[in-house]
Amino acid sequence: MLIRHGAAAALILATTCSFPAQASSFLFNFSGSGVSGSIELTYVENPNVGVLPGTSPNPVDPIGSYIVTGAVGTFNNTNINLFTTITGVVPSNPAHPEETNLLAPNSFGFFPVAGGVPNPGGVAPGFSYDNLFYPGGSPQAASDYPFHGGIFDIYGLVFTTSDGVWVNFWSNGDFGNGANYGAGVTDGQTVLDYAGEIAAVPEPASWALMVSGFGLLGAALRRRPSTRVRFA
Repeated sequence: MLIRHGAAAALILATTCSFPAQASSFLFNFSGSGVSGSIELTYVENPNVGVLPGTSPNPVDPIGSYIVTGAVGTFNNTNINLFTTITGVVPSNPAHPEETNLLAPNSFGFFPVAGGVPNPGGVAPGFSYDNLFYPGGSPQAASDYPFHGGIFDIYGLVFTTSDGVWVNFWSNGDFGNGANYGAGVTDGQTVLDYAGEIAAVPEPASWALMVSGFGLLGAALRRRPSTRVRFA
């Protein structure tokens, strides 16, 4: 995520009936604001989750997060006449967030955009991303941005494409009418477009799996001992 607060409409995502020990996948369609397409994500269990101690950088990713390892599909953006194929995801590139951000996941990183807007704290310009997927809804991921609840957090992930451009897809959080999402496109030199008002829904067969996944996530969280974090 660059410095952006564009909105897109609710994205509902499904998960498998049990937390995956092996790779699992999720297929969704999306459209709106000149953007449309269909993407199948591949994700695996995250071995580095825990209660965030509220430090910068944090040593773990939030409980309930999974790692997106691959993606295939289509991405169309008529605003810039782009009709391309999604070929994968950019691998994790861990970087330190701005020092006052005590809630960024351990997987927080930057995808460089040479002519992009510099981030707070003098961090090099680019898209921030973490490749995390939250079937039960993402937690707050920035100290100065309270909105959360999407199946990606506010950093999201970066897709590779067959046209040599990259697509950042993120959630702006839930403003009361479901989670809002956005997408940015870059050629690595400049940001070519930002898009909002994107509605994304799972394939019909995924609805039952979504309900099961949410229930299992709640059960897993209830089994964990509570931890209180005190800030000075």
